[in-house]
Amino acid sequence: MALTKPIQGIIGACLTPFGDDENIDYKALEKEIEFLVPDCDAITIAAVEAAEYTMLSREERKELLRVATEMIGKRVPVILGCSSPAPREVIELAEYAAKVGGDFIQVLMPLRPWGGQPTIAELMEFYTQVASASPLPVTCYHNPGPGADPPQDAFVKISEIDNIRYFKESSRDITKISRLIEQIELAGRGHYFTTMQPLLVTLMLGGSGATMPPPGTRIGAQIVKAFRAGDLETARFWARCYALFPGKWAAYGLPPVMKSAMKHFGVDIGNPARPYAPVSPRDHAQIGQFLRQVGLIGESGPTPQALLDAANTLRQEDTFLR
Repeated sequence: MALTKPIQGIIGACLTPFGDDENIDYKALEKEIEFLVPDCDAITIAAVEAAEYTMLSREERKELLRVATEMIGKRVPVILGCSSPAPREVIELAEYAAKVGGDFIQVLMPLRPWGGQPTIAELMEFYTQVASASPLPVTCYHNPGPGADPPQDAFVKISEIDNIRYFKESSRDITKISRLIEQIELAGRGHYFTTMQPLLVTLMLGGSGATMPPPGTRIGAQIVKAFRAGDLETARFWARCYALFPGKWAAYGLPPVMKSAMKHFGVDIGNPARPYAPVSPRDHAQIGQFLRQVGLIGESGPTPQALLDAANTLRQEDTFLR
C-alpha cells in the first residue's frame, strides 16, 4: 500500500485466535479482521504481547503474518510484528514482512537476552541495526515487563534514527506522554501512539492516537470520531468507559478479557493459549452486561447515566460476593 498520509487514530492490535487443537483458527481470524477494519486506521498482526505471538513457533508466526495480511487486503495499512532481542532475527522477519505485503514493522524495545534493562546506547545500537537494514519503516514499541522500560531520553534519541517512523508507548504516564509528544510528534521526529486509557489525552496533547486490541477499538473509534468533530462531551463519555473496561477484570490479563468481550459481539476468537485460563463464567457474563449497559451492544444509546449504572452494578455485585 502506497501511503499518502501518516496513520492517525486507532491502530487495532489483532489478537490470535486459537482453536481447541491449540492451532491458529484462521476462520476466526478472518471474522476478527472484519470486525477491526471499520473501526481502525491500521492493524497490527502478531505485534503486541496480547496477541500471544510468543506462543507460536517461528513458522507459525510467519504464516500468521502472511495470511492476516492477505485477509486485510490493503483496506488499511498493516503493521507486522517482528520483535526479537536479536537484531538479525528482526531483520529476517522484516524482510519476510515486506515480501508478504506489510507496510510497517513493529519491534519491541528488548530486554537484554540474559535479563535486565539495556542502556540507552545499547537500545540505540539495536534500533540503528534494525532500521538501517529493514526494507519497511519501523514502529518502536514500548511495553514494560516483556520489554525494556528505558528513561524518556531513550525515546527521543531513538526518534533521531532514520527509518523509525512511529512510536507505540504503553506507560499510561501522562507526564511521560506529554513530554514525548512534544519532543517526538510535535517536533516532527515521528508519530506517537499510546494505548486505550490515555487516548483522549493523547489526542488533546497533539499525539496521533492509540493502539489497542478489539473490542477496545470500538470504543477508541468513537473517541476519535467525537474528538475530530469537536464533540468533547461524547469523547469524554467513551473515554470514561476505559475506566472500567478492561481494567475491572485486569487480574486475568488483557487477552482473556478481550477474547471474552469479543464473544459478546458474536465474534468467537477462542480462549487464551493453554495453559492460561479464560475468564470465569461469572466474569464473562459481567463483561457482557457492561458492554450492553453502556450501549456498545444492543439498541440502547450511550448516556452518562448508562455508564454510572454500569459502574454501580459492578460495585454492587462485588460487594455481594464479599
